[in-house]
Amino acid sequence: GALFNATDFVGKFWTEKLLPATAQAADVTKVLEAIAVEPQKVRERFGRTVGVSSSYFLFVRGVGRVVNVSEDNIGLAVRSTGEVADVSVPLGLIFGNAVRDGTGLLDASSYPNAQEFNDIAAALNSIVETNVLPQLQRIAAVGKRLEFAGCVEVSDEEQDLKSLKLVPVIVKAD
Repeated sequence: GALFNATDFVGKFWTEKLLPATAQAADVTKVLEAIAVEPQKVRERFGRTVGVSSSYFLFVRGVGRVVNVSEDNIGLAVRSTGEVADVSVPLGLIFGNAVRDGTGLLDASSYPNAQEFNDIAAALNSIVETNVLPQLQRIAAVGKRLEFAGCVEVSDEEQDLKSLKLVPVIVKAD
C-alpha cells in the first residue's frame, strides 16, 4: 500500500478533526474547581487514560489572563483575579504524546504500526512548535486575555495539578 505520511495525515486531522473537537473540550474553570475541591476525582471526571499508564490526559478549553511572560513559559490566570498562573504554557520543544492521546480522537489500535503512531505524535507536536507557540508568543502580553484549548499530561498529580502545563492547539486573543 501507499506509504503512510504522518505530516499529510496530521495536516488534515488538525484542521478537520482536532480544531472542531476543541468545542467539546472540558471547561478549564470546572477542571480547576475540581482540582481545588477534589483533586483525586479529576482523573475520573475529566481524565483520559491510555493503556495501563499511571498518567492521564486532560483536554481543556477556556479563557485566561496573561500574568507572566518569559522566554520559556507563559502563565495564564483563569480563576483568580490575582497573579497566580492556573495554567502555564511551556515554550520550546514539545515531547510526549499529550496532543495525540489527550483528545481521544486517535486510537492506537487503528495503527498496528507503532512507528506510525509515534510519527503522528511527533507531527502534531511539530505543528504546535511551529504554528501555535509562535502565535502565542506574538500575542501574549501581561494583562491580555487569551482564549485557548489544548492538552495537559498529568503524571504526578501533586505537581501537575498545581499549574496545568498546557500544550496548546488553539490560542487567540479573546
